[in-house]
Amino acid sequence: MNALIAKTRLRVSAAFAVAAGTVLALSAQAPAGAQEVDNGQRTGPVQFWATDLGDCKAEFTIENQTNVTTYTIDWRIDDEEGRDIGVGFPVWRTGTPNMSSKSELPSWPDGGAGENTPENRTMVSDRAPVSATYVQDLKNINAEWNPPLPNPEADTHKVDYRIVLGPPGNNGQTETGTPEWLGDRQWHTVTVTGCNPPVTGGGSLESLDFGSLASLFGA
Repeated sequence: MNALIAKTRLRVSAAFAVAAGTVLALSAQAPAGAQEVDNGQRTGPVQFWATDLGDCKAEFTIENQTNVTTYTIDWRIDDEEGRDIGVGFPVWRTGTPNMSSKSELPSWPDGGAGENTPENRTMVSDRAPVSATYVQDLKNINAEWNPPLPNPEADTHKVDYRIVLGPPGNNGQTETGTPEWLGDRQWHTVTVTGCNPPVTGGGSLESLDFGSLASLFGA
């Protein structure tokens, strides 16, 4: 009898081990259609990213190791088109008024650093990081600067963002001719949630206890 019990326990243990191994193997696989989280640009002297705060709000951060204060985030919602305001290129959303980099003094261009020339580089990229943080409420967009929220009935919104403006290069162009610190100006993405949460509370027919009602009426 003891031998039979021991064999049964061994078989059960083996079955659990196989099941556990299967679960681990499945959990190691990314679900079909899953997208990698976009953490923004986290390398270089100018880094930036966005975080979903819920309640239809996004927080944007620029971490700047330069003394340049003109690096600015622009953004778009749900793949909207840029606007033509007569400047020769599409314009997306700005801040209120701008989501721009901050820096310790003396900064460039208006903080006493002076003019930047090939002979006298007043732009530097070796500062201690200075962060600038901005919260955008998609339900309360500053209409003076931006169009209204597209798809206002959606619960979530896809927000793309990138760094624009700023000088073409803090210390001149790179060898490839592309601007420094701006990457290739590619869009980064954050999904903003909680824009139309479901209404909770209140009674419903499903919550009624008909047995209790019947007892009240003597049924």
